[in-house]
Amino acid sequence: MPASVKDVAALAGVSSSTVSNYLNHPHVLGESSAAKVRAAIEQLGYVPNESARQLRAGSSKALALILLDAWLPYFHELSRGVEDVAREEGWSLFFSNSNRDADTERRNIDMFEAHRVQGIVIYPLQDVVPRLEQLADRGIRSVVVGPIPDSAMVGSVRFDDRGGGRLAGAHLLSIGRRRILFLGAPSVSQSNDRLQGLRDAVDGSDAEVTVVDVPHLTTEDGLDIGARIVEMPTAERPDAIFAANDMVAIGVLTQLLRHGIRVPEDIALIGFDDVAQAHQSVVPLTSVRQPGYEIGRAAGAALIRQLADPTADLPAPTPFAAELVVRESTVGR
Repeated sequence: MPASVKDVAALAGVSSSTVSNYLNHPHVLGESSAAKVRAAIEQLGYVPNESARQLRAGSSKALALILLDAWLPYFHELSRGVEDVAREEGWSLFFSNSNRDADTERRNIDMFEAHRVQGIVIYPLQDVVPRLEQLADRGIRSVVVGPIPDSAMVGSVRFDDRGGGRLAGAHLLSIGRRRILFLGAPSVSQSNDRLQGLRDAVDGSDAEVTVVDVPHLTTEDGLDIGARIVEMPTAERPDAIFAANDMVAIGVLTQLLRHGIRVPEDIALIGFDDVAQAHQSVVPLTSVRQPGYEIGRAAGAALIRQLADPTADLPAPTPFAAELVVRESTVGR
């Protein structure tokens, strides 16, 4: 069993309160008592139980991050941004993954409430604002990454997903593409916004948009969709594909190239997020850049500002602007 405060006190020949003072208020101890406690701690290998101390105090110097799908590269970047800000400001950060499951998302929120974290950053699957407002009433503040209904108690950091969709659509029209296939996940509001932006761009043109639902937005999903495209008669294939994220686009790209379908000559391809794999792929991928690290930093900083002044009004969110990074998958070499 790990050594306890009582074990340290017994070995040092002092009271438990003296050990507690050494750990929390060392300035009140004389050098002799401090030296005895320090030697006992070193001999026993005692490590203070910070979680227990925080639970007794009714609060913690801890934040939580709840991700939609931790396995996607975009969320690696976002979590790194949140973590860096938390560390710089002296906060601990706990992670969890909802895995695109609403029940898991609810359980993750409940778990962090039970552990008495002070704040939560969440990239949600569903509308979690009512639940987060309950937490705010109990002193746990939160920031949502993504669009939310207006709330005086829950902050948000947003990205212009619809604007990104418009950029992608306008680019495809500019290179003469008219049969556009969109690959997205209807359960994710950001994916729907990207589709709406695409439709904004082609409205009034002679282009047609076809939509295929992709359940998890993974590379495997892209490989599956790519295989279906390969099996289509040449005349019925799209001449452009806009995927709701880069990993789906890379899966499609891999399948097309395996079967001799040229990118971009036969099918132009655009992804979303501009993760590292986009420019590393065999045919570098045109992508709408979503700065995950910067968004994560902004979300972490917004949460810490709330905790520093819980009575302050939440600032109106200014969405991060979309940027189209054009590469060979749409314009060739």
